[in-house]
Amino acid sequence: MRDPLPPLGRGASIGLLCCWALSACAFITPSTVTLRATSVVPPYPYSPPTATPSPLPAPLASPQPLPTSTPSASAYAQELQAGVMLRDDGVLLVAGQPFFPFGFALYPRYEGGSFGAETLQAIAASGFNTLHAPIRDNYHDLMDDALRLNIHLLAEIYPYELEDSEISRIIAAVKDHPALLAYAIADDVDDGNYYTPERVTWVNQLVKQVDRQHPTYISGYRPDRIADFMASADIVAMQSYPIGKSKADLASIGHVNVALAQTQHAAQPFKRSIMANLQSFAWPDRRSPTPDEVRNMTYQALVNNVRGIIYYTYDDGFWRIEQHPALLQAVQGLAPEINYLAPALLNGVYTPIESGNPHILAAQWLYDQSRYVIVVNTAQQATQTSLSLPAPSSRAQAEPIFPGRPAGMRLSNNQLSGRLEPLAVHVYRIDAGE
Repeated sequence: MRDPLPPLGRGASIGLLCCWALSACAFITPSTVTLRATSVVPPYPYSPPTATPSPLPAPLASPQPLPTSTPSASAYAQELQAGVMLRDDGVLLVAGQPFFPFGFALYPRYEGGSFGAETLQAIAASGFNTLHAPIRDNYHDLMDDALRLNIHLLAEIYPYELEDSEISRIIAAVKDHPALLAYAIADDVDDGNYYTPERVTWVNQLVKQVDRQHPTYISGYRPDRIADFMASADIVAMQSYPIGKSKADLASIGHVNVALAQTQHAAQPFKRSIMANLQSFAWPDRRSPTPDEVRNMTYQALVNNVRGIIYYTYDDGFWRIEQHPALLQAVQGLAPEINYLAPALLNGVYTPIESGNPHILAAQWLYDQSRYVIVVNTAQQATQTSLSLPAPSSRAQAEPIFPGRPAGMRLSNNQLSGRLEPLAVHVYRIDAGE
C-alpha cells in the first residue's frame, strides 16, 4: 500500500505553464569540477535520424568532491551525493553522474484517463528521460513506473493552493524516491501576479528544510524580470514559445536565443543552472511549429549552453501531442541527437562563436580531443557565412554528424564557411590531427 498524497489542482493554462522532461541520455563521468550544494537560502524576513551515430569517446575523470574546508561542508557533500546535486557549472548530477534532462511537461493525473502506463512507456521508448509532472494523490505509482523506465521526474507543487505545512508534508512523502529529479516550486514566476522573490524564497526554504538532496526549480517567461528571482531557487528555466504569437518581437523564432541569452547573463552572478522550456504546442487558433522550427529552437537552446530542455507540452489537458504526429515525430527525432551530443554538452569546454550576423548562432565544445560545432540560422532566408573557430585546425575537416540533416560547410585555415538554408541547423565534429 503506497502512502497517498493530497490531490493538487492543475492551476495554470496552456501558454504559461512550463515543463521538464528528458531523453534517455546516458550517464557519463564529468571532468574535474567543483560541486555545490543545492541549498539556496537567501535572506528573507521570516528569517529519429535515420542512423544513430556511434558513441562518443570514453568519459573523463570523476569530479572532485565539494570543498571540505569545514566538517559540515564535507558531511553535506556526502549527504547530497545520494540524491541530485549541481556541479559548479550548473550540470545536474544524479547519483554523482552528469545528466542532461530532455523531455516533456505532462499534467493529467497518472492512470486517470489520457496519461497511463502506455503513454509513459512510449515516452521512454522514444528516448526521453524526464517528465515535468505535478504531485498528485497517486504520485508514487507514477514514480515507481518511471523508475523502471529510467525516467526522472520534476515534481511540481502549487504553493498558492497549499498551506506551508502541506508543502512540507508533500515533500516528505516523495523525497526518498530515486525517480525524483527536482522540485518545481513556481511556474510563470515572473508574471507579476502571485509570486514575489520573497515568497518564492520562502517556499524554497520550506522545501530545503525537509529535503536538501534535491534541487529546486522555477520557470519564467519574462527575460526582463527573471533576474529578480535568480536567488530564489537552484535551477531557473526560461520559456520561449514564439510560433503563433501576435507580437512581432515575440513571434520571431530568434526570440528563443534572445530570451535564453538574457537569462544566462542574469544567472552569472548567482551561478544558476539554466534550462530551456521550448514549444511543442500550438497557441489557440494558431499553427503548431514545423519540424524545422522545432529543431531550430532546440539547437538555439544548446548554443546558449542550457543544462536541460523540457518541451511544453505532451499533454496539459488542452493540447495532446500524440494527436499531432508530425510534431511528435519531429521532437522524437531529436532524442538520438541529444543523446549523442550529451557527453560533449555536459563535459566539454564550451565556447560561443561570433558570426557578425544576429541571425547566425554558433558554439563549439572541446571534448576528448574533438570539437563539436553547432551552427544555427534563425532567419527565414538563406545566408552565406564564415566563422573563425577558436582553436587551430589547419589540417582538420568538419564532418557532419547526423545523416540526412543539413550540412555542406567547409573548414579551411580555421574558417568554417558555407551556405545555410532558412532555419538550417548544422552540426559537425572536427577531430584533432586529421
